[in-house]
Amino acid sequence: MFTTGSKLFIGATTLSLITTVVFAMMVGGSEGWLGTVALISLTVALAFVSGIVIFIRDANVRSAAPDALTASSAAQPAAGASMWPAFGALAATLIVIGVCTKPIVFLVGAAFLLSTIGAWMVQGWSERASGDAAYNESVRKRTLQPLAFPLAALLLIGIIVYSFSRIMLFLSKAGGPAAFIVVAALITFAGFVFAARPGLKKGVIAGVATIAMLGLVSTGAAMAISGQRHIEEHPTVSNDPSICTSNDETEADDNASQNLAAKTNTSATIFLKDGKLYAEVIGIAGPQQSITLQRGNPSNIVFKNFDAEPARLTANLGEFEKDVNGTKVTEKPVTCTTLVEKGGRSFLSLRITKSSIASKAPYTFTVPGVEGSSVEIVVP
Repeated sequence: MFTTGSKLFIGATTLSLITTVVFAMMVGGSEGWLGTVALISLTVALAFVSGIVIFIRDANVRSAAPDALTASSAAQPAAGASMWPAFGALAATLIVIGVCTKPIVFLVGAAFLLSTIGAWMVQGWSERASGDAAYNESVRKRTLQPLAFPLAALLLIGIIVYSFSRIMLFLSKAGGPAAFIVVAALITFAGFVFAARPGLKKGVIAGVATIAMLGLVSTGAAMAISGQRHIEEHPTVSNDPSICTSNDETEADDNASQNLAAKTNTSATIFLKDGKLYAEVIGIAGPQQSITLQRGNPSNIVFKNFDAEPARLTANLGEFEKDVNGTKVTEKPVTCTTLVEKGGRSFLSLRITKSSIASKAPYTFTVPGVEGSSVEIVVP
């Protein structure tokens, strides 16, 4: 006599087999071949499961069996309470928040949800591993704890750090440090209370920690959705090429360093002395008016100013035409150092991707306001 489970899987196997035959006869070509292979695989899998269910007879226990009331699965107590549904709800919340805000939040929520499902399945399996509840608990601990504790700690730390960073970026420049001090004081106070009351129940500590965690995550999520505060972008010589056209002091030159480390791995040193610009290259004697730099690799240049007036070294990296929506646009790449006082030094790193031969204008080092003196840059 067939059991209920075996009837179900036998019917599913038969239906899958009929569907496979009809699909193979009706659909041809590559799509038909792939679909037929998939349906055959499904039929074989259902047949395999049907054989297992028929063999174990739905794990039914005969009433006449001597251990029917003690050792059978049906005689075991129901599964106990679990915290994993709450963690699953938190993971689902993170996924929803991630869809509305940042992909990283979605990825964290998805990873959290997968971990929760895996841990929940292990718990459900371990509670049915035997009739001994203590043994089942030991099995669950040996299976879950070596993976669960490190992963959970890593995930919780990441969530806390990310949520707190969203809060700090949302608050004003003055409010951020104040909030940091308040949170640190609350954490210190809570730690003092827990340490002073060693008899405090673990459930109370876990509840307080969970409430604080949920408050932090929800606040961070709300502030992430609202967006961070406006952070003013300060001008630099790299994002404002107009600075390179003069020796006038700008905000980018405030408190600029006039010294360099001893190990700078320089390709050349450019000097400004008595209104003249020249270069010195390691291995080549005497001042040079032309230097050769590698294409595609970083080249480090040191600029030393011996003149009385502050000056900046400007690298003019040629002239090129670029097609923008059918219109020819001329580009003249330029970069420079900050202002260098008399006796000071500055550093300039170049990564030139185009040969100087391909440019309509030569590559040169110049100093704004110093006419008739330059150092040519040759890029093979």
